[in-house]
Amino acid sequence: MFRFYLLGCWTLSMVHAQGQQYNTDGQPYNPQNTPYNEQGPQNQQGTLYNQQNPQGPLQNQQGSLYNQQDPYNNRQDLYNNRQDPQYNQQGNLYDQGSTYGQRPQYNPQNPQGFYNNDLSNDILYDIHCPEHWVRFYQSCYRFIKSPLRPYDEARRICKTYAVESGGSDLVSIGSTEEHGFLINQLNTLDPQHRRWYIGAHQQNPDYWVNADGSPLVNMENAFLPVPQRYGKDFLAYNFSVERMHWGFQPVRGDEPLLFICEANIRSIQKLVSDDRTYTYGIEITNPDRIPRGPYFIKQPIDATFDMSKRKLYNDVSLSCLAGGYPTPTYEWYREDYENDRLIAKKIDPLKDGRYTISGGMLIINNPQQKLDHATYHCKATNKFGTIISESVQLNFGFILEFVLKRSPESGDQNWGKSIYCDPPNHFPAVRYSWSRDYFPNFVDEDKRVFVSNDGALYFSALETIDKANYSCSVQSEFSDSGRNGPFFPLMVNPHSNYQQLKFPNNFPKAFPDSPIAGKEVRLECMAFGYPVPSYNWTRRGAPLPRTARLSSYNRVLTIPHVKVEDQGEYVCRVYNDRSSTENSLILNIQAEPNFTIPLTDRHVDSKSELVWTCEAFGIPDVNYTWWKNGRQLVMGYLDSEERGRVKIQDNVLTISYLDQERDPGMYQCRASNTLKTKYSSAQLRVLAFKPTFKKHPLESETYAADQGEVIIKCNPEAAPKPKFIWKKDGNVIGSGGHRRILENGNLIIKSVSRDDEGVYTCTASNELGIDESKGRLIVLRGPRLVENLNPHIVTTVGRYFELRCLVETEEMLDIAYTWTHNGMKIRDIDVKNSNNRLRIDGGHLSIVNTTFTDAGEYECVVKSTVGKISSRSVVVVEGPPGPPGGVQITNIQKSSVTLKWTDGAIHGSQINSYSVSGRTNWNQTWMNISHGIYAREIDRYTGQKEATIENVLTPWSTYEFRISAWNSWGMGAFSAPSPRHSTPPDRPYIAPYNIGGGGGKIGDLTITWSPLKPDEQNGPGIYYRIFWKQKDVEVDFQSLELKEFGNTGMAVVHISADNYYTEYVVKVQAINDIGRGPISPEFVIYSAEDMPQAAPQLVTARSFNSTALNVSWVPIDQSRKNLRGKLIGHRVKYWKKDSEEQQSVYYLSRTTRPWALIVGLQPDTYYFVKVMAYNTAGEGPESERFLERTYRKAPQKPPSSVHVFGLNPSTVKVVWRYVQPSPEEEPLKGYKIRVWEFDQDISTANDTIKSFGGKLEAYVDNLQPGKTYRMRVLAFSNGGDGRMSSPEVKFRMGPLSYYRSACEELKPLSITIVIACLLHYVLTT
Repeated sequence: MFRFYLLGCWTLSMVHAQGQQYNTDGQPYNPQNTPYNEQGPQNQQGTLYNQQNPQGPLQNQQGSLYNQQDPYNNRQDLYNNRQDPQYNQQGNLYDQGSTYGQRPQYNPQNPQGFYNNDLSNDILYDIHCPEHWVRFYQSCYRFIKSPLRPYDEARRICKTYAVESGGSDLVSIGSTEEHGFLINQLNTLDPQHRRWYIGAHQQNPDYWVNADGSPLVNMENAFLPVPQRYGKDFLAYNFSVERMHWGFQPVRGDEPLLFICEANIRSIQKLVSDDRTYTYGIEITNPDRIPRGPYFIKQPIDATFDMSKRKLYNDVSLSCLAGGYPTPTYEWYREDYENDRLIAKKIDPLKDGRYTISGGMLIINNPQQKLDHATYHCKATNKFGTIISESVQLNFGFILEFVLKRSPESGDQNWGKSIYCDPPNHFPAVRYSWSRDYFPNFVDEDKRVFVSNDGALYFSALETIDKANYSCSVQSEFSDSGRNGPFFPLMVNPHSNYQQLKFPNNFPKAFPDSPIAGKEVRLECMAFGYPVPSYNWTRRGAPLPRTARLSSYNRVLTIPHVKVEDQGEYVCRVYNDRSSTENSLILNIQAEPNFTIPLTDRHVDSKSELVWTCEAFGIPDVNYTWWKNGRQLVMGYLDSEERGRVKIQDNVLTISYLDQERDPGMYQCRASNTLKTKYSSAQLRVLAFKPTFKKHPLESETYAADQGEVIIKCNPEAAPKPKFIWKKDGNVIGSGGHRRILENGNLIIKSVSRDDEGVYTCTASNELGIDESKGRLIVLRGPRLVENLNPHIVTTVGRYFELRCLVETEEMLDIAYTWTHNGMKIRDIDVKNSNNRLRIDGGHLSIVNTTFTDAGEYECVVKSTVGKISSRSVVVVEGPPGPPGGVQITNIQKSSVTLKWTDGAIHGSQINSYSVSGRTNWNQTWMNISHGIYAREIDRYTGQKEATIENVLTPWSTYEFRISAWNSWGMGAFSAPSPRHSTPPDRPYIAPYNIGGGGGKIGDLTITWSPLKPDEQNGPGIYYRIFWKQKDVEVDFQSLELKEFGNTGMAVVHISADNYYTEYVVKVQAINDIGRGPISPEFVIYSAEDMPQAAPQLVTARSFNSTALNVSWVPIDQSRKNLRGKLIGHRVKYWKKDSEEQQSVYYLSRTTRPWALIVGLQPDTYYFVKVMAYNTAGEGPESERFLERTYRKAPQKPPSSVHVFGLNPSTVKVVWRYVQPSPEEEPLKGYKIRVWEFDQDISTANDTIKSFGGKLEAYVDNLQPGKTYRMRVLAFSNGGDGRMSSPEVKFRMGPLSYYRSACEELKPLSITIVIACLLHYVLTT
């Protein structure tokens, strides 16, 4: 842990011992909890340094000037012998009066604390951690995942990043905040929960010292319990599953682990990559020809030559592709072992004609397994250097023949069986399948049968149907080559028992045995046993991977693109109806090297230092080597003068005092493990040239806002980095007051004024030369208000009001208006959703139909690029009162209630009365109870009001009330409902209503009424009492209480059967548990009716048409004796003459008229008819029967050749051909011409009747001129209307004016011709 101690010469923000806190924006607060002022740092007492002090630069606590050239004075003093700021040199905690006290609380969202690179902290401005480092205060941390190293080697790697004393080392933990920061990072970076070295080691028992020499104190709770600590003198972070958090675990120190490095932020600035590119220092005219070294676009991949296809193609190719300018050239190398050393031999096509190199492609003709089975790589080279590709394997694919003889197999019924494939030698992998009796009768997998990935065929329990001949087949995975094995018999022997559950052949299994991250893993589980088992997969201690999928009846668990975190113990449980068992396998995932931190191109200054880092993840852990221009850098083989400049520590390459001639080139970091070797390539350019502003001159004009802040960027290209001098109008200016010159050359001016306008010159110089660039600073004034908002506006609800603000600003600046209401910005969506109620047009805001929500403070904010200004207005909206609050019921009786409430807002006018509405448990609709109520004030401090409402409530009801207030503007909104209260019960107040009766069977007197509604019952236990007496016969009422029937609406009283259809006087009374209600008025009803005793007389029937008869009779005498009730209608009974009466059909006529029309009959058929009268009791006796025949059929043929001729604007002539009736049809009586308007239905048609005889023509008149009509013609007879002509005729009447003009100019014959032509045109179109 590294921190600056700025003692004596200057001070940063002083923090008291209680710890610095942060607001929601990550900005710190001082100990008095007042916001930290961004204008500058504070001294120890919290007073603000005045950065605009005309005296110039900052002063330290003693008043001496801050040293701009050497802000840190002596660097070694800053570290203060690497003591933690919380502790003095004796290890005692500083008290609250010390300079630093405790460090601020760690904020995971703002780990940089108050060193957040803002402009207020110009000392650390533009200082940040390198890529892949994490910042906490003044330290940067690197979590090294590769290589895994013991403690001493890990520490050596950490020191490589900054070799100066105290520059970098394993992390030293000095506070709980730093410990929390590291834990937060580990939770993010290491979900696998591995162990990480820190710098602490044990000097004495239980006395731990950090790598910087400071003691590790106040960390007792961070240690994890360890059974045996002997010999474990070093510390590592480890994750405790029991405690579910990270902590310290003592370790031996010789174990290779991950580790955490810490460096002072200043000491590793050389690791910070700048924004230099390949164009830096070079003038580029063609962007497609930027000079740069080679880089691989496409790496070579493994190739397999299919030996079975040699006759089709007899060559194999490997290819790589590289970019760069000049275009790279390629070389291919074959890797062979000589004396146990891997030697790369260059392939020369001139020496071996089988080889051809074309671009990046190597073609091998007639490849031979003994000669060409090897690994290969390519090199790409241009004038900047050489890079090596990944090595690839050239393989030869083949499948040999099966052994043609195979012994029979046998097994027991209900016992498991495995049959192995015994495949021939092959490369690469093959797919297996099994055939039964003949090929390709493939064996299908089911819950009992399974084909494993290793080719074996498994039966959970053999059955007799499995007896057959079997053959194993293999198919290459990379080609269409395959082989079929010999058929052999499988015998199934009967067995008296069955097999218990058992895992055969080390199931469960993983394919492949050593899975590699990113590839597919197949976990198989197979068990013998009867009944056939089921399968279930789980992972011990964790859920199954999200991408995992089950197949083959849950026997197979497949994980596509497996990850390292998917490893663990996988458990397969098998079970059937009799038992269950389980077995597990440990899945360990290996990983090919993958660069998590690849090399990046570097363009660095001559004579500077380069620290290059790469990092790759792999399982097993990777080893690193460094290569330059295709040759490995080995410390022992470097020139003596190079050994002092070049240092290699695993994955860190350091080159000091870079030389422009020797050091540029292509460098590669090679990461390798037992699985694969990969390279990360980058180019090193060593630059040395004088400053130039040719690409990045100063802006010719820079605009700044008055009293604002501006940065004038000075960004020349130069190597080494130049020094900067700024001039204003030719005069040198320094860094002080409201100006700051940053290390990168940029000039910052705060609190800009008109005095700062002028021409600024940035001069950049280094040891190779000097250059300068000029630009003008123009200070612009912000917007100014011309018209302010009216500060106070009073309006009323529903009215219109508007606000206006007007500003002026610089002509070249655009301005934007923003309106706020009560501090909330009025958005475009708010205007859109206002339904045109709210309108904003720049500085004009208007609102129509004003509501109370529109009241409040409005602000018009006008912004430009150089400033903003605002104006405010308060709008008061008057109107009806607001809703009262706190409505309570203080006293409630049977019909009265006393309410108490507090008035709401009066909205500019005093309240003069109130309205009360209520609802009950019987009816959820709010009903107005009382209006114009005057309340009395019962508490002048709280303003509570009270009022009593009389004779408006209903007993035995649960009420809730709401109140609205009235003022001169009208009625306000209702209050929230009051709590619910119930009124006491009482006797019914109203009598039953809608009293009636009648009906039922003979001897019944049925009385009906409307039962009282729940809100009319006034109490529990409602029932009724009925009263009845025979009208004009009985004097006293008889009565009956219906208590057992409750709230019923009907009662039946039995009377003498002789009193059928007799008038009775009835009345009803409601009664509840409290008492009796009023008796209803008297009503007259009839008793039940008896069936009629008389039959209709003189029944006759006449033919109506071919399908209907008209039946008539003499009306019955409707006396009580005959009808014994009220006549409802008649029932007509009819049947064919030649059928039985039992097959008759009934027609019901619900009228009292003495005739009825029977339809739906058959033509020319005789029917018998009978008639009966009926009432509510039923039908009376039948009449005598009468026989009558229906007419013959109506005309069956339609008229044809229908034509229309116009005579005048309202009359047409229609002609047609005769319709000849058949013997089965009635003689014609005439024709009907049916005409209706074109846009109407045929039901609106009018018929013109043409009687039979004479010419077959008719005239249709009363038509309207200019209208279009449809027309059909039909014949009719006594049998009815015949079929209509088809299709319908369409015609249009001419306009009246046409006929008038035609009459004046044309002869009558001509008029007829014109009308006929018009009609013909209409009909044909």
